[in-house]
Amino acid sequence: MKRAHQLSNGQPLTAETLRAHGVDLDRILPGLVSDPASCGVLLTGSLAAGNGTPSSDVDLMVLVPHRTSLVTAREGMRFKNSRFSEALQYCDGIEVNIELAERGRVAEIMTWMTAIAPALYKPSELKFVPIIDGPELRFLHRLRTGVPLLNPSLVASWRDEFLVELLPTYLTVRHFMEVHEYLEDAISHRATSEESSRHVARIAVEEALVSILATLGVTSASRKWLLIESHKAMTTAGEVDRALLAEGLSILADCAAGPLGDCLTRIEALHQRMAARMSAEPELARAVEFLQGSITYVLEHQA
Repeated sequence: MKRAHQLSNGQPLTAETLRAHGVDLDRILPGLVSDPASCGVLLTGSLAAGNGTPSSDVDLMVLVPHRTSLVTAREGMRFKNSRFSEALQYCDGIEVNIELAERGRVAEIMTWMTAIAPALYKPSELKFVPIIDGPELRFLHRLRTGVPLLNPSLVASWRDEFLVELLPTYLTVRHFMEVHEYLEDAISHRATSEESSRHVARIAVEEALVSILATLGVTSASRKWLLIESHKAMTTAGEVDRALLAEGLSILADCAAGPLGDCLTRIEALHQRMAARMSAEPELARAVEFLQGSITYVLEHQA
């Protein structure tokens, strides 16, 4: 039976702390990898983010340097997709979710992140913006923000090689562009279906919120946590970013039943304000200047 724990009471989260509460990495890892000492381990999820509760699962990510280091699980359940393996175990009644990232299977993600680098340094050479979603995006976020528990030097090496510090920039730029794409779709849908136009407009606003949060360094804003993350960020954001988030949340609410034309106009204005905000960041200014050249705003020119 699952039980509560005291891991969310503000104490330092280390391998020793987990062991004292019944989650012993020295007992877990040998059932998953043949050479535990070669692997890096991070604490991820709500406990690592400081949002944990006594009922939170313990989420771990294991960095496996060589595919041959992965062994058949002796207990717990194992799920696999094309890149990651997952195990579920109960340690003294505490649910432990373990994601295993084998170096050979995740190497392509490194290639994607390398392709993103020109967005920072020379955007005119940006050949494409990879669409990183789902497990791959979760991997990069967890690698960037997780708390190292074992082999911190390996964790640091993977962080450098996978260019995880580019993740906020990637999400900022990608979702900034998608605001405009969804706005154009919402405008075109308006002629045939107001309901469809409203739906797509809401997606455009969600893209805006994800982009604004990424500018603030928040890379965990999945759709189900978007409102929570936005309100949380507003408590510490500066005046400009707080105003952008507040406007985005206001538009999102109004898109449900407010005047559709007003909502679309406000989304366009928000997008322009986001561009001005991003242009104030040296690392984003060049990318924004280049990308803005491909955007034609339409609603502001309509009577």
